[in-house]
Amino acid sequence: MKDKSESVLWLPTADRVFLAVVAPAVGGAVGFFLPRWAPWAASQKWIPFQGVFEFVASWSHWWVQYLTTGIGVALGAAFVAFAFHDSLRVVVSASGLRLTEEGRTTSVARADASTVFVDGKELVVLDAASRQVVRAPIEEKEPAVERVFVEHGYSFVEGDPYESLYQRWIPGSPTLPAEVDAVMRAREMALQKKSREDASELREALDRLGIVVRERKSTQYWRPLVRG
Repeated sequence: MKDKSESVLWLPTADRVFLAVVAPAVGGAVGFFLPRWAPWAASQKWIPFQGVFEFVASWSHWWVQYLTTGIGVALGAAFVAFAFHDSLRVVVSASGLRLTEEGRTTSVARADASTVFVDGKELVVLDAASRQVVRAPIEEKEPAVERVFVEHGYSFVEGDPYESLYQRWIPGSPTLPAEVDAVMRAREMALQKKSREDASELREALDRLGIVVRERKSTQYWRPLVRG
């Protein structure tokens, strides 16, 4: 049972309703018209998925349109389920945070959440040593995020309080120790491969080395820890 003192940040209600209604409807519409389009599409060799169109075009039974409509609705519903599953869900209470994303749940104690802010489309939570204990994409708008955290007694600020300390990472720069540079190189490769899990693990490794990192597109920026 959810504690009454908890608040949830997730996909905005309007977005959830929109996805739940529109995605299955669009899938169903595509499925409904697919048998009519399939013969023409199968004759246009430049259109991808020729095998699908040829297969559908080869069927002439009256029930094919109903079958493809049902499949379209099911695929739309599956898309909604994946979107809900993958979106960050944050439960905020006076005792701490619970974050669920892609089926994985992590907890952050209230004592480890000194500062909260939104950086672009990411929720960021810093501890007393300015480590990023949370940096994750969030769908809620910043005003809603601020309201919830302030209601539960957290320190919410507008923008990164350490913005001026960030420097662009330059491979091989003598500014950073060789060990840190090696981790930054590995993280750059993870970003290029779009491996969020590896990039997150390497960010945590840099935290342990006293370095906070973030990226803008594929460019990494770093700063030292600032202990309170």
